[in-house]
Amino acid sequence: MKSKKVVILIAAVCVVLTMGVMPALAEVKSIVLGSGPVGGGFNMVTVGIAKYWKKDLDITTNIVPGAMPANLKKFANGKLTFAMGAASWARAMYEGNQLIFDDPAKFARVMFHIYENPWYVIALKSSGLKKISDLKGKRYGGGPNKRIWYHIMGNKMEANGIPYNDNSKMRIANFQDMAIMVGDGTLDACAAMLEGFTPQPATQRLMQEKEIVALEWDPAVIEKFKDDAFYPTVIRKGIVPFIDKDFHTFSGGAANIICRADVDDDLVYNLTKTMHKNLQTIAAENPFWKYPAKIPEILTIDSGVPYHPGAIKYWKEAGMWKK
Repeated sequence: MKSKKVVILIAAVCVVLTMGVMPALAEVKSIVLGSGPVGGGFNMVTVGIAKYWKKDLDITTNIVPGAMPANLKKFANGKLTFAMGAASWARAMYEGNQLIFDDPAKFARVMFHIYENPWYVIALKSSGLKKISDLKGKRYGGGPNKRIWYHIMGNKMEANGIPYNDNSKMRIANFQDMAIMVGDGTLDACAAMLEGFTPQPATQRLMQEKEIVALEWDPAVIEKFKDDAFYPTVIRKGIVPFIDKDFHTFSGGAANIICRADVDDDLVYNLTKTMHKNLQTIAAENPFWKYPAKIPEILTIDSGVPYHPGAIKYWKEAGMWKK
């Protein structure tokens, strides 16, 4: 009898000790995640993963839609713990780039990246334009916001010999209007973006009406901006119908999910693991998740912001941590 009591006592102590070292995950029932505008790619990404965080972890994701830079400012100001954004913007926030953020947000940590947002310059094939340098003296669309797009595009154009700020022929307009102006001849070329494997709707419409090309950068310009917040990237052959080879251009920032450094390691580990475990299923349901399903190395790229220890733990276990 005495032996039985001892066994019971030991078992009870083990239960208490085990409870003491269990992750606090069971106590987390919901998280708040800043996202992008409703109907946009970032918002669709968060909706896609939220379903599985609820299904597998019983964690409800309260998604806060809105303009991505605005939500990153909320994150930087401590009003959000998790955020969906673009890696270049997250890096600008982490470093305190005066482009939009006042002070460095050194508490930002990456969980994983999802897809690239490359931008490129398009023109009608009939224009005869082939390279960025061919735009000298031509009319082009320089993005939807001059102050912000100078840092994304303008400094690269100037390094390639094409004026940006001091250029009477450069036009600022939304992506849809720029594509329309290229189509009707009002502009000779314009900026456009790719979301994962998907050209913007405006570019797709232009592709249906006209033959278009992407203008090539001088390799020296690609090299010059290799450490820029809006860094060089490659659009792989076959992703965009009018690009027939690996195309070197610049990133608008890989889409990623970040959190604060003080978020529990086990929580981040489990959120990251659940995403990866369900990735193929999510990709079959949601076009914006097809990119990491096909190009898994995007998940752990180094974009200038440290990864969270909980995420690092999982990516090491998954054999995907190469740093």
